[in-house]
Amino acid sequence: MAGPKRELTLLDCFGLGINGIIGSGIFLLPAALQRRAGGQSPLAWLAVGGLCTLIALCFAEASSRTDRSGGPYRYAVEAFGPLIGFAVGWITMISSLLGYAAVARGFAEHAAFLVGGGESLVTLIVCVVVLVALLALVNIIGLKPSACTGDVISVVKVLGLVAFADLGLFHVRAAQLQKAPAPATGESPGLFAAAFAGLFACTGFEYVPVPAGETVNPKRAIGLAMCVSVIGATLLYALVQIVAMGTLPALGSSTRPLVDAARAFAGRGGADAIAVVASLSALGFCSSSAMVVPRYVETFAQDAFLPRILERRSARFGTPVIAIVGVSILTAILGATLDFDKLADVSNVAVVAQYVATCISILVWRTRDPGGSTFRLPLGPTIPL
Repeated sequence: MAGPKRELTLLDCFGLGINGIIGSGIFLLPAALQRRAGGQSPLAWLAVGGLCTLIALCFAEASSRTDRSGGPYRYAVEAFGPLIGFAVGWITMISSLLGYAAVARGFAEHAAFLVGGGESLVTLIVCVVVLVALLALVNIIGLKPSACTGDVISVVKVLGLVAFADLGLFHVRAAQLQKAPAPATGESPGLFAAAFAGLFACTGFEYVPVPAGETVNPKRAIGLAMCVSVIGATLLYALVQIVAMGTLPALGSSTRPLVDAARAFAGRGGADAIAVVASLSALGFCSSSAMVVPRYVETFAQDAFLPRILERRSARFGTPVIAIVGVSILTAILGATLDFDKLADVSNVAVVAQYVATCISILVWRTRDPGGSTFRLPLGPTIPL
């Protein structure tokens, strides 16, 4: 079989990074961060975003050593061998699948608000299934149409969040920024607890290296796209948190914090606009997930860790059709049966495992093949550690 075409450009990698990071998290999690850290919640975004930036730098060095697809799974296999690679690969696939399902559920919640479906379970299930099915169809048709769709959505949602922050800053009340934490039952207070809650909204940059085998000049494009996407998203999140805290007195009890904050300073029109942006944001994340998760499955099948039938590509479209369909069915089931918070918490635990493996793989590679990377982090082992 001929290898897949290298169709993804640097712009596509940026779109993949932005869509991977900015999904439903920033639209749903500001309330949880405010409950746990109160006035320090913007610092929680900076803390977790700073940590993810260091991890993204490690991914950038790892991606400069190989142009093969697979991302964290590929790095683990090449650094530690197939046994640890197998374990990291399963964790990676589970994390990505849960993240996809979580944001599909988040999309459904905002879409139901827009169509007047409220909290109806039937409406949520229908939204999840329709979304996943449409994205599966786009991905079966081809990689480039899916990437272009993601590029457009990434621009729209970033502009929407910037507009929310710019307009909202004029309505921020300083007294609102000093509120003490008021964690809900079962939640831990403090900056660290808030940062962990925000982790879900800062992850996703690891999607960028997964289709490396289909990327033009991956050793340069992947690292640049990951690092810029994480830094930009972190700064934007901190601003959005300040606006939400300063304009919505009951932020901690809101189920749609940015929608309610926009209603507080811009009326029903502002709330509807942010609900649209939130839905598009979730759609962008799901678009990236629909592209990336089947390629995890395909790579796993190529290494004989899953049935080889899952690596088969359509003769007509050149895409891994069977993997796409299988991932879509699992995502629809999870998104229709579990709520956003449960899916996000489990995804957080799973994603940390693949981050640790990639950071350690840097140290292994440096010992085994010191000159094998085109990009090397400064300060010796400090950043990976």
